[in-house]
Amino acid sequence: MILAQGALTYGFSTDLWTIPRIVQVAETQWGVRYSETAMWRMLKRHGLSWQRPRRQAREKNLVAVRNWRRRSWPRYEKKPDGERPS
Repeated sequence: MILAQGALTYGFSTDLWTIPRIVQVAETQWGVRYSETAMWRMLKRHGLSWQRPRRQAREKNLVAVRNWRRRSWPRYEKKPDGERPS
């Protein structure tokens, strides 16, 4: 399937699929031009849904985040007995 190969495979600058990109690739591959609405309906019929990628900072240090969650976060969590965080 074209979508499984990723948008980068078809020369786009990111791997994010959009309806206009899918329409463009379909026209190139099959020689058939679909409207964006028709393409959306076709994708929906095949069980695909609209999703937005989760945003994440490029500079994010995943190791530092994991360490912070393990070591520091417990101090800020609400305690069951109503005790205030330290």
